[in-house]
Amino acid sequence: MLIGKIVSANSHVEYICQVYGPYEAETPPAAADYAFGALVAVELSEGGSLVGVVADTLLVNPEFGNLGPRLSPETELSVFSPDYLAEKATLVRIIALGFVDGEGAVQQGVPAVAAAIDAPVRAMTGEEVVAFHRVEGRLQLAYLPLLMGRVSPLTAPLVARLLQTLADRFPEEAARLRVLADNLAWRSQLEPMA
Repeated sequence: MLIGKIVSANSHVEYICQVYGPYEAETPPAAADYAFGALVAVELSEGGSLVGVVADTLLVNPEFGNLGPRLSPETELSVFSPDYLAEKATLVRIIALGFVDGEGAVQQGVPAVAAAIDAPVRAMTGEEVVAFHRVEGRLQLAYLPLLMGRVSPLTAPLVARLLQTLADRFPEEAARLRVLADNLAWRSQLEPMA
């Protein structure tokens, strides 16, 4: 399921995706497709994809505070102004966790390649999530230090959500993932005191 397209980058691992709205996609994405902690793939033109996680949501509404008169009410814009561009947008911040090449080889951590403007972003399937995290037959989270090193009040809840998703996908690892989640939650509560 296509979610949107890359419109900006704040760094090599942090991208902004504009979520498709009505009339921009055949089937506009549901809110669950780009929810906080959702795993996504950013398609690359040379093949393969970046794997990322939705880390934040930004809402853009240029009309906010515009109290002046309007020539056409919003309900009649399609009739009187068919070329009117809706400038309201939902943007999501995506943190790249790694890369999957065209043959399916996985590299976790900072990817060597970067996404381009207008690169399509799609929700990952459950099978793709498992394939990205199962390296040489074992669960791997090599990107975790990259994610934990980010300075944001959303980091701890993001990692907790990601670990819960993985516990659901890897039931045989659920106990170990729960211990890791508890450890990281405890650490995030103590760090503000230091």
